[in-house]
Amino acid sequence: MAQVVDFKGNQYVFSNGTAHVEVVYDFSKDAGAVGVLDLIQVKEAMVLESAYVKVNTTATSGGSATVIVGVVGGDTDAILDATSGAVASLVAGVVLPGETASVALKLDADAKIGMTIGTAALTAGKITVVMKLAQF
Repeated sequence: MAQVVDFKGNQYVFSNGTAHVEVVYDFSKDAGAVGVLDLIQVKEAMVLESAYVKVNTTATSGGSATVIVGVVGGDTDAILDATSGAVASLVAGVVLPGETASVALKLDADAKIGMTIGTAALTAGKITVVMKLAQF
């Protein structure tokens, strides 16, 4: 499976604490092909306390691309679903709140959060996924 250049891999180990994690998808570094890009992998069981998406640079597509963010192999749109992540919604300066499922979401050890580009490829865009994680 592909990863964003800013991939946060299996490095988050906590001692009764939380972490604010930001992972950036950047078309100029990550390309925009249809498929799944891993954003983060947690080392131990975690709770995703909250999440949101910031659009730094407008996302564009030659078609009607969608972006969803969620658990790879699980609730794939737990953070951002296809409706909120439609390319027309991914305009610079917009903050998209996490879906209801992203509040107090348990992540198993070695779970990955990924971004799925669907329907059509992206041709531009820079998107930051912001997560607050806590040890389970």
